[in-house]
Amino acid sequence: MDTSQYRDMFVQEAREHVQSLNEFLLNLERDPAQKEHVNTLFRSAHSLKGMAATMGYDQIKHLCIAIEEIFEKLRKEEHGLSSDLASALFKCFDALQEMVDDEEKKIDLESYLKLLQKPESVVSESSDTYIQPTSQTVRVKMEDLDSLVNLVGELMIDKMRLEQSLQNPSDETGQVLTSLNRLISDLQYQTMKIRLVPIEQIFNRFPRMIRDLSTSLGKQVELEIEGAGIELDRTVLDVISDPLLHILRNAVDHGIETVEDRKQVNKPEAAKIKITATRVGDRIAIEISDDGKGIDIERIKAKAVEKNIISEADAQRMSEDEIINLLGTPGLSSASTVTEISGRGVGMDVVFRQVQSVGGNVQIKTRKGFGTTFTLVIPLSLAIVSGLVIKAGNEKYVIPISSIITTLNIERKEIKTIQGKQVININEQIVSLIKVTDALNIKGVSDSQSEFVTVILVDKGGKQYGLIVDSYETMQEIVTKRLHSSHKSNFSDASILSDGSVVLILEPTALI
Repeated sequence: MDTSQYRDMFVQEAREHVQSLNEFLLNLERDPAQKEHVNTLFRSAHSLKGMAATMGYDQIKHLCIAIEEIFEKLRKEEHGLSSDLASALFKCFDALQEMVDDEEKKIDLESYLKLLQKPESVVSESSDTYIQPTSQTVRVKMEDLDSLVNLVGELMIDKMRLEQSLQNPSDETGQVLTSLNRLISDLQYQTMKIRLVPIEQIFNRFPRMIRDLSTSLGKQVELEIEGAGIELDRTVLDVISDPLLHILRNAVDHGIETVEDRKQVNKPEAAKIKITATRVGDRIAIEISDDGKGIDIERIKAKAVEKNIISEADAQRMSEDEIINLLGTPGLSSASTVTEISGRGVGMDVVFRQVQSVGGNVQIKTRKGFGTTFTLVIPLSLAIVSGLVIKAGNEKYVIPISSIITTLNIERKEIKTIQGKQVININEQIVSLIKVTDALNIKGVSDSQSEFVTVILVDKGGKQYGLIVDSYETMQEIVTKRLHSSHKSNFSDASILSDGSVVLILEPTALI
């Protein structure tokens, strides 16, 4: 029987079973008395075995049989779940994941079967096998799909009504246009809803990773996750996966102390890392906090001076927040040693850049001896966003509303110059000003005689900046069009306005 047509379905469902095996084995380690965890593990292994047998994947089938036997013994309480046995099972899950993702993958099956018989021989190490890129398919609820089909049907009806009414103009034309506008808005909403996926799709991978990393480093770490049910655009989800992974690796490797060091400062032996996702308007804030040793500000200063990123004078003048934000500079690390765990070619500069590439920002708060909190603020969707149309010189641009704090019309005499930079005092806070025409190196409109200046107040890493523009027009819902990466310097994407003109979408953080 030709099973190739079922391959995609097998991979999608098999990945879910492997994820379930990882998740519930972690739960069983934490709560060995909960028998339902064992039953769930047995069912997942049994289901995966049956699917593999149907597809003709014999190695997956035989490994599942051996895993199933272990869970059967746990159900009958013939033996308990030791740390070594859990580690052996996790290695088997990694092998299953590899074979599921690669149809041609072959393993030394006998070595895995022996590992399950003698789990004490397993070597504790960190593995990335289970951190796999997610499938580009999205499961859609039938009711959402039905709504979409119905909306398209109604849209077609109104299209025909509009064609008819335009041939014989009447009051009905306005009614049809109103109905058409409603349908298109509903269709937009429903289509965007289908693109949304729960953030738990990436959050669910982290408990296993934290368990393996902490075990390999001899540390005790408890991971807590909140808000995993929040949904966001699939494209955004794929982009933030690596930044979150890197932040968590750094936390376990460099931020969390050893058990002995925590005892010496009267901290609990088990460190805590907490991931929290919350909705903030049309954005989502993901907070990753730990109760480790925090970031050494003085060490960052010294490293930045050593690498000629800042001068000694700059180091003495800069605030703690400004020093911490230097972590987004390529080549700068506060770690005293590069390890296999977190030194894998993805620095904090890549974290900043990837988050900013989707119109987000990164904020870092730290307290030496008490821990560090990273906050990633990102848009829920990239396909359609609200934007403010601005003019700089003879060009029009769009700034995403999610990046804007407010708009101001200030008197030119209020602008001061400090150390060669234009600033303004807003609510007792000094805000740096950036002229958009200068930042983009375009010819501006001569307005030196104008009494007032238009400023768009934006946020970068929790700090306010003012963008000086010639004027702004209206707020619009804009459909984003992806730019080739070679054109993405100060711009995130492009769009087409209602008058048919093409505009670039400004990324405010890139101008600052």
